[in-house]
Amino acid sequence: MKKIAKSIIIIATGILAIAATSCKKDDTIRYNNATMGNVVNGIFTSDQGNIFNVVEQTCPGKLDTMKRAFVICDVLSEKAGTENEYEVRLNYISSVLTKDAIFTSSLTKEMVNDPIVLQSYWVSGGYLNIYFAIPVVSDSKVVHYINFEYEDNASEAEGTYTFHIRHDGTGEVFNESNQAKIQLAYAYASVPVSSIIKEKEARIILKWKSHKIMGNTILLTETEDVKREALYSKDAYQQTPDAASAGRRAFEIR
Repeated sequence: MKKIAKSIIIIATGILAIAATSCKKDDTIRYNNATMGNVVNGIFTSDQGNIFNVVEQTCPGKLDTMKRAFVICDVLSEKAGTENEYEVRLNYISSVLTKDAIFTSSLTKEMVNDPIVLQSYWVSGGYLNIYFAIPVVSDSKVVHYINFEYEDNASEAEGTYTFHIRHDGTGEVFNESNQAKIQLAYAYASVPVSSIIKEKEARIILKWKSHKIMGNTILLTETEDVKREALYSKDAYQQTPDAASAGRRAFEIR
């Protein structure tokens, strides 16, 4: 297994989770824009409330097939007579897995807790969002699942909410026979938190099991428990971190 552990290399920079900086809604639109948002009737509305009408597209993918998406685009012009509607050139698009939180108190058994590599996390539009990677066997038909568990029975201080990222690899096995086929699969996922968090401002604690990382190498046989914090505010939009790996093939996960 030592050979396998040294065979997975992260090419993207910034492998540690980054909490995004908060900023006001009217300060977030840029001519080169990377953001997450929801799609209703084929219309994309970013988490900061901007409507993007796609007039040009340089990448594969269809917005009208998605409910939530991460996009990178060039803002070409503002629609006349509006303050938050723009015509854009779409350069990158990825569907975002969106799931409601599973409450700890509702569980009848402990959830599977396989490791992931979390590259970034941020709060925007009432969602807790993550961009992560997991090792997979390239030609495997094994299905992976991601869920968010909310510790509704935790004895945290008032205004503090704890979420766990739960990855279920459903038995994906790495060994010397499939070593050459192991690769990193990347995906985005979001969980709505505005219905859970009642305060105007709150602290989110995010926990997950991670593959241990040494330099640019993921050690498949070693893991560690990680805990990070993010701030939630109903009145501020938290800018999406730079998507250093946005050009990577998105991985379909459930």
